[in-house]
Amino acid sequence: MNFPRSCLHCENPQCVTVCPTGASYKRVEDGIVLVDMDKCIGCKLCSWACPYGAREFDELAGVMKKCTLCIDRIYNETLPAEEREPACVATCPSRARHFGDFNDPESKVSKLVAQRGGVELMPELGYKPVNRYLPPRQAQIQTAPRERAAEGGNKLLRLLDKVLSR
Repeated sequence: MNFPRSCLHCENPQCVTVCPTGASYKRVEDGIVLVDMDKCIGCKLCSWACPYGAREFDELAGVMKKCTLCIDRIYNETLPAEEREPACVATCPSRARHFGDFNDPESKVSKLVAQRGGVELMPELGYKPVNRYLPPRQAQIQTAPRERAAEGGNKLLRLLDKVLSR
């Protein structure tokens, strides 16, 4: 099973409280947790404090990096409203990722989480992650093997089947 571990933008982010320089911070206006690269000293305390494995150390730059929730996209008013979503959501080929406002009970994500029983990751820690994980969907495609054609079928296909089955 694929289990993405991007930043969960917690309500009580421990990565922010342990940062000695204030490089890790939570934006007041929307709750997005970010890293100020100019303040980060690369001590890695934030990565040790994050139980979700959401921080990465950039060896070349000597700083910590993480998901920004693509703030450059979600607030870009030159994009059509339906395209204002993080790149991971926009490019997910199976449309398994979703984005929206949980504070709006009528939003698509609020309804989806309610319908499918979305869960918070490790709620016992008290960090209150904003993201929710949905249980796997039922397969919509045929997964059983196809039945073989009757023996009286095309001779060339029977020969190919015989050769390829060796």
